[in-house]
Amino acid sequence: MKWLRLLASLVTAPLVYGLLCLPLLGWWLSNFPQYINDLGGTFEPFLVISIEICQALVLCLSGAIVALVAGEGRWQRLCLIAATLDMLAIGVVVQRQFWDALPVWHHWVFFLLIVTAIPAGGWLLQRIRSKPIAA
Repeated sequence: MKWLRLLASLVTAPLVYGLLCLPLLGWWLSNFPQYINDLGGTFEPFLVISIEICQALVLCLSGAIVALVAGEGRWQRLCLIAATLDMLAIGVVVQRQFWDALPVWHHWVFFLLIVTAIPAGGWLLQRIRSKPIAA
């Protein structure tokens, strides 16, 4: 059962990201066609920062869902680490394709968000679960 949880966690993070972040960013950027370049990116600071915020929230949610799927204890940490590395590998491949579409700093912030937001989402879920419910 544990190995199934690990496999599910490897699939969950990219699935959540793909189902939420990509459509949200597509919709958001479609509202500002004048700032979108031929590669589908933007160099407008407001839009790039808003992309980072959306990605941070969705990556954090991805981490929480991975933690939920992974179960408790050490196995949860292993699944969060595996999902983070999985997302980082996918992120490197995708960011290489869009390297010229966005400012260089965006790519490094995105990698940093993957490494921090997914574990943070798992940590937040643990904190929420450990608090007693007030009657």
